[in-house]
Amino acid sequence: MPKEIGTWSLGALALGALEGGLLGIIVKNQFSASIDPTILNFCVALVAGAPAYANLSSFLFAAMATGRDKIVLLSRLMKLIALCLVVMSIPFGGTAGLVVFCIFTVIGRMAWTGILTVRAAVWRANYQRRWRGQVAARLVQLSSLIIAGFSALVGYVLDWQGDSYRLAFPLAALAMFAAAHVYRGSPVRGHRKLIRSELAETQLGDSRTGLSMILHVLREDRDFRAYMSGMMVFGSGNLMVIPMLVIVLNEQFSMARLAQVLITSSIPLVLLCLCIRPWARLLDGNHIFAYRSIHSWFYVSSIAVFMLAAGLGQAWLLWPGSMLLGISNAGGHLGWNLGHNDFSNDAWASFYMAIHVTLTGLRGLIAPLVGVAFYQALAALNPAWAPWAFGLPLLMSVAGSVWFVMLAREVSASS
Repeated sequence: MPKEIGTWSLGALALGALEGGLLGIIVKNQFSASIDPTILNFCVALVAGAPAYANLSSFLFAAMATGRDKIVLLSRLMKLIALCLVVMSIPFGGTAGLVVFCIFTVIGRMAWTGILTVRAAVWRANYQRRWRGQVAARLVQLSSLIIAGFSALVGYVLDWQGDSYRLAFPLAALAMFAAAHVYRGSPVRGHRKLIRSELAETQLGDSRTGLSMILHVLREDRDFRAYMSGMMVFGSGNLMVIPMLVIVLNEQFSMARLAQVLITSSIPLVLLCLCIRPWARLLDGNHIFAYRSIHSWFYVSSIAVFMLAAGLGQAWLLWPGSMLLGISNAGGHLGWNLGHNDFSNDAWASFYMAIHVTLTGLRGLIAPLVGVAFYQALAALNPAWAPWAFGLPLLMSVAGSVWFVMLAREVSASS
């Protein structure tokens, strides 16, 4: 635990810089003078959605980690994130600057995907099922507060000087380099045994890599397939929200950059910290189906409040909507990191996580762009209709929530 706390406290500064909401705000404000507004809005969707669609690379990292030292690989990925932040801080302008910023955003988020994928196996080895959620909650609480503080600080200096993030990002990179150094000495329980079991599993052939591995698991595991189906619908709705929110905050409400960062990033992260312990207790005592059947409705509530705020032009509603989003994210973070463990064994844990993360990447690539396209289409038909574009993610979130309720009832009836 001391190694974990030290590592993810330092790494949280880098994650604060790579927060999707913050990156969307930087792109929307920093490049608005030189880029067409419609193209810029889609770039906002690309960088805000990067934390999700970068997950498409997860199965590559799962294969890369098979039979290898997990701690060494995690340390190298941390250093890659640090390098990306340094490049993103270089003062390029215009189209070239936007392209460089977007590309290294994606590379940095891909490296974080690799960390999530490999770390899942480390946490499974080190922490027992009955209190794994509590351990994850403690680590997430600490890191979320640091991320919230750092993103708020960047938002504050953005109001002071538009390109001041170029000074903050190298500091975040330095912290991630330090995190990589700290983590090099972390232990993994039964590390050699885990590596041997992974190598033994790979003797089955190449069916556990790439698309064939995903199809094999989804075909053989009915419950996991049902869970992933629900997450595709439910998660797609949720992933549309932040890019649309960044655009509405800027174009409709003309909010200061600090207020934009607070609503999209800092407040949700603080509420995540405050509310994650109750969610952890609920997750530790229930199957993921039962957990999601309760948790998912908090996301529905947050999207509904955002839709009312935008549709009615009531800026004050954005703040309770942001708080509800943070409460939802607290539960979503735990479910996303640990939910696959209710379906997998030790040897397959990384691959189940890789499938979950990869499918998250698929919807992360599509959903934010669809959400922004829907917003732009409504705006083209009638500008007054555009704020009601939140109705699309709300509908998808409701559909996914109903699906989880049905799954939970099915499991309860069969037990």
